[in-house]
Amino acid sequence: MLKKFALAAAVSMLLINGQASAEEQNSVGIGVVNGPLILNDIPQAKASREALSKEFAPRQAELQKIEADGKALAQKLQTLQGDARTESERKLAKMQADFNLKAQAFEEDQRKRMQEEQIKLFTLVQKAIDEIALERNLKLVLRGDAVAFADAGVDLTSEVIARVSKMKDTKPADDKKANDKKSKAKK
Repeated sequence: MLKKFALAAAVSMLLINGQASAEEQNSVGIGVVNGPLILNDIPQAKASREALSKEFAPRQAELQKIEADGKALAQKLQTLQGDARTESERKLAKMQADFNLKAQAFEEDQRKRMQEEQIKLFTLVQKAIDEIALERNLKLVLRGDAVAFADAGVDLTSEVIARVSKMKDTKPADDKKANDKKSKAKK
């Protein structure tokens, strides 16, 4: 919080300085980017989301099947009596434990893979921002969510999206093979 305040104060001092002319203010070299928009619009992010969806679809389907089987058994349990009921209750408890264990592993694996993919995307975006900042001789590039107002002339978002869109990304499928082996080992 203090860091953001100090940054905002420094930028304000640069921009509000009454003695500086408009030319001097523009020579400071400030740019603004909208990170969430960039991460939503770049094709690598879309490809990453699709790859993760495909990667985790079989495990998600397995969890849905276990859940459906458990609901069916719970319905059937209401009509059973005696030993059959006791046996079905044990089977249902085992199914619930199995479901909980697999669901927890699924969520952990999915979260880990999403973080790995986000790191790749952040690296690409940062590389594009660095290149654009050097080309434009910018001294400071701010995240759009930390800025109350930015002129369209300092908004680098569309340029970053275009630059990242042209970059080559390591295919998410490359890492999928290694993670599939890890996932199968956990089962």
